Amino acid sequence: MPSKQGVKIVLTASATEMSEFGNTQFFAFAGGFPKGPIPSWLLTKRLYPQVESNCDGSAKYAPYGLRKVEAVLLKNGFAESDVAVVHPCNLDAFVGLSTKVVAVSTMDPLGMGYVSKTYSSLIGGGEPMNSIEFRNLMKHESFQRYKPKIIVGGAGAWQLKHKNVMESYEIDCVVIGESETILPELFTKAVNEENLPKVVHVNRSPTCKEIPTIKHASIHGCVEISRGCGRNCQFCTPTMQKRRDFPLDKIMKEVEINIAEGAEMITLGTEDIFLYNVKNSGFIPNKKAVLGLLRKVTSYPGVKAVQAAHMSLAPVVYDPSMIKETSEILIEHNWYYYRGKPIVTAETGIETGSTRLIRKYMAGKPLPFKPEDWKELVPQAFAILNDNDWYPLATLIIGLPDETEDDVIETLELIDNLRDYKAFFVPLLFVPLEKCLLDDRNGAELDSLSELRWKLLTECWEYNVRVWRPFIPERLSRNPLIYNTITKFVVPSIGLAAGLYYGTKHGKIVKNSIGNLTRYIETERYNVI
Repeated sequence: MPSKQGVKIVLTASATEMSEFGNTQFFAFAGGFPKGPIPSWLLTKRLYPQVESNCDGSAKYAPYGLRKVEAVLLKNGFAESDVAVVHPCNLDAFVGLSTKVVAVSTMDPLGMGYVSKTYSSLIGGGEPMNSIEFRNLMKHESFQRYKPKIIVGGAGAWQLKHKNVMESYEIDCVVIGESETILPELFTKAVNEENLPKVVHVNRSPTCKEIPTIKHASIHGCVEISRGCGRNCQFCTPTMQKRRDFPLDKIMKEVEINIAEGAEMITLGTEDIFLYNVKNSGFIPNKKAVLGLLRKVTSYPGVKAVQAAHMSLAPVVYDPSMIKETSEILIEHNWYYYRGKPIVTAETGIETGSTRLIRKYMAGKPLPFKPEDWKELVPQAFAILNDNDWYPLATLIIGLPDETEDDVIETLELIDNLRDYKAFFVPLLFVPLEKCLLDDRNGAELDSLSELRWKLLTECWEYNVRVWRPFIPERLSRNPLIYNTITKFVVPSIGLAAGLYYGTKHGKIVKNSIGNLTRYIETERYNVI
């Protein structure tokens, strides 16, 4: 272990972000759910256990953003012995008299993100786990004792400025934006015990050459293949960023590093796997580049699974043959199954079925098609994806600014047109994120939702239970007696209690929906899609 003097620079993140969530990255969404009455020890043991440690106590795997910060520092004159990436549980061993700066990466420090806002208010039970664990981290005893400079960055850093809590959390500097180009100066000042600016807004996006290759393994074997999107959806931050595609040799170097340090899965970090290395401004997919990338990554020795983070739907319809050929590659390196069958998945955004809202807030989303094509494009894309064993995880936004009841009806009609396909829907309340074009608008609030918006939210979750019910037996128990006890007695009892509670809290639509969900789970006679 390091000496009691500590390490000069310590990099860390909250417990929910320093976990692999049982090697299932989509489970990380649960960090935005309220903790409720569940004991913290049970959550840290079962839901977000600590990442594996190296023999010196440092983290073997870490969030990709922290690995980029580490790489920037090592590239700019700091030695390996000066920098330690550490889980919060091990901070006492690394923060000491010699520690000059602790840098924290955060995705959702105050529970203001899309998932946290939606499901903490929907479920009830207090703060989201993300914000609880961030507060626990910032109040760590070692920070109070040794008083290092505290720098916080990451996709959720804007929340700290927005709520003006830097002083209460004793944060010296908050960095908002892509930080690779300004980190060397900030850390040099911090190490020299100079004053730091309270807030740094980074307005220039670094080039691919300015973004260093990671030096050690990331959680879920994350490897960035592109950054930014360029579709300019007004509710989103990454879409406002210029898209940059990393060269294949840089990508493969990060694959090599992850595999060498024990990773078996590679997660391709991107806003759209199907637009890798696009050579034009019209969002026409470069099929050759996409297939070449996937073949190169999947053929690397030691890679057992490859998972794309995000995709868009328009390229699916534009070039169905690309989907067929990507599936042939990825199905041999899948991570997920449906009823015993290997499947491929990625997150995508439907957001709305309203042509008017598509045209007003996200006209770039359907490119190279038109906003008027969206309602037909989405079912076409789902059909092509399902035919090739892609089961998308799709988000929808409830309460976009100026959304009318007619807009919601159009979205409900679109969801109805998708009912025969297999996917997972995640309805979310609109949140005005920092640096998006709608950041000055009011967010949607659960207690002000109309009856139609409640109908949209509940229909999405009824769909999810119907489609994914085959997972429930194996997740609950493989023992038929235990499974029957849970589905015939435990689930109905919980459903009855939840129906009474949430019916009182949110109304009749929610109560009836919980009743439907309970019946879907408990009855063996229900016909799964």
